[in-house]
Amino acid sequence: MPIIGVFIAKLIAMGLAFVAQYILWKKYASFQTWLTQNQIGVVSALVVLTRIIPFILVFVILKEEPRGDVPFFYYKASHAVHLDLVYRDFWSFHAPIFSYIIALPLLIVDHASSIVALMMVGELICVWLTYKHYKTVSSEAYAKLLHYLMLPAPIIICLLGGQEDIWLWGFALGALMIWKKSNSDFRMGLMFALSLLCLKVTVAFFLFPLFFLIKDKFKFILSMAVVGIPSLALLYYLVGWDFLMLIKHTEDPYSPNLFSVLRPLIGASVNITKMNWLGLGLFLPLATWIGFSVRNKSFVQAFPLLFILTYGLMQLFLPSAMAYYMFIYLVIIVFELWQHKDGKFLFVLLLLNFLLIVEPFVYVYHNNPVFDSFAKLSNAGYALEYLLQWAFVITLIYVLQVCYLRLKALPEVAQK
Repeated sequence: MPIIGVFIAKLIAMGLAFVAQYILWKKYASFQTWLTQNQIGVVSALVVLTRIIPFILVFVILKEEPRGDVPFFYYKASHAVHLDLVYRDFWSFHAPIFSYIIALPLLIVDHASSIVALMMVGELICVWLTYKHYKTVSSEAYAKLLHYLMLPAPIIICLLGGQEDIWLWGFALGALMIWKKSNSDFRMGLMFALSLLCLKVTVAFFLFPLFFLIKDKFKFILSMAVVGIPSLALLYYLVGWDFLMLIKHTEDPYSPNLFSVLRPLIGASVNITKMNWLGLGLFLPLATWIGFSVRNKSFVQAFPLLFILTYGLMQLFLPSAMAYYMFIYLVIIVFELWQHKDGKFLFVLLLLNFLLIVEPFVYVYHNNPVFDSFAKLSNAGYALEYLLQWAFVITLIYVLQVCYLRLKALPEVAQK
């Protein structure tokens, strides 16, 4: 299908989803009893309607090829399924185990769409764990679950983009759940160490601000070392220094982020790799300072808010950050920041979904423009893309402000 046709289909799906969101929000109280009594059936029906049927339509009936990162994922998985050695025999910018995880569905059906199916299953697991976590503390958790499943952006990001970014939250939430059950910083650290081996190096960003909320810091560091040191030694033994490709920064600028919208003021003569390191040097200390400033807050309550702030700031400051990075924490925005009766924030959620769908298309359609001078904005298409970038950045800053104020408002916990 031509790219314009795909975009029109996205717009139609988005429009229908927005109507459904409004109806659910307006009429939820009227149907709450029925929806709650038929919880399994309602959730299953939504999963079928919003995930399974679109998957069958796109990849089985229309026989579309997966887009986004999926072709590169398929390249890696095709090597991994034959037990080739990551970093030595094939390229990967993910953690060492990731390629072997995404190779698993190829054992059933050797096609790139199998990886998309795995990403969808992974997303649903993360969403279900999020619901389980929040239903113990919020009576609105079920309503938020229904709203999230009907949001258009996660469907499109996962189905057409094959993005795994929400897995970062899934592993982090798994670590939090382990801590809640065992009250063990050591066991929680083991889960984070596993996520560093399974996902990507960006997992480590969250550990900097989180560190100050951890009670037994020695045991946490010990658990990371118990897993990390032997793993690094084994990697070095197998592939030498080739494993360092997993920390390689991109040399290409993306959008939207602070760098992309301020680029007309910065100019053309900029080294993107150096700017990425500069962005890292700005956002990581800022996130770490926030973690330090809330070190006496409730660990369980601060955890998701700090997660949003860490990866939201990453998305804001890194020139290589793109819109889809919000998939890392979008589900937490729904469950943590939104009060179901708050129509204003629902509008913000829908605006974010609109921008997550429209901005990447306009950006790619105009061949990934770089606005290194204001003269380029005389082109109407470029001007539209630039305005969309600003809209996204401003909306993201607003969400981060709401999150930060919520975090600072948490009550202090008495120190033992």
